[in-house]
Amino acid sequence: MSQEQSQAEYALDKWYNTLLNKDRTELDITDLCRMIQQKIFIEVAVDKGVEVLKRNPLAGDVYDGQLVEVLFSVDMEKITEQREPLKEVLLDVRNNVEIDHFMSVEDFIGYHDLVKKLLTKIDSYQT
Repeated sequence: MSQEQSQAEYALDKWYNTLLNKDRTELDITDLCRMIQQKIFIEVAVDKGVEVLKRNPLAGDVYDGQLVEVLFSVDMEKITEQREPLKEVLLDVRNNVEIDHFMSVEDFIGYHDLVKKLLTKIDSYQT
């Protein structure tokens, strides 16, 4: 294992240990994105992510829209109670986020396409 890999693993371990000591209300966008990417506490991350998207549809840790992007990676079978609230907030985002929130037309189109794909993914798992 390279030194770079071990440092990355150490950083994740360190973050995970601090995460365990946080209350749900203390979770920030960095925590949410990492939780989803690391596939840990997915239900909590999606619940909190829905709240964050209601306030800021373009929320992200590193770039605008990152939260929606990582949410797309979630296995819909792992979240049952969160699907409908997530769908509702995404429908609201799709209908209310305007082009002037973005740096370019391409960014706006890419974001809307991602929201549309995530809505389709959610709908395909509705029971």
